[in-house]
Amino acid sequence: MNPVSLLSSATQAPKDLVAQAPSTSTDPREAAKQFEGFLMANLFQELRKSVHPSGLFGDGGTARGTYEYLLDQAVVSHAMDAGRSWGLTDKLEVSLKAATRK
Repeated sequence: MNPVSLLSSATQAPKDLVAQAPSTSTDPREAAKQFEGFLMANLFQELRKSVHPSGLFGDGGTARGTYEYLLDQAVVSHAMDAGRSWGLTDKLEVSLKAATRK
């Protein structure tokens, strides 16, 4: 199921749906990259809680939450694709490869 159809048929919050999405990759680099992206997105979500909402997208509710979630995912995806990550992917990949060799 692709992300667009996953969100369009959503009866749950987008973050809950992503948590349920199966991963088909067994590549350690891809797994490490996804994990780093997950951490970045969660950090953005937690940092957003420290900022008073401007009211531009309403006072709350699912529309604003969905927009913020999609914005965070787009920023993280762009950063990861452009190679502007925290460097955690490389360290995790080495660790995962070492763990699978044992």
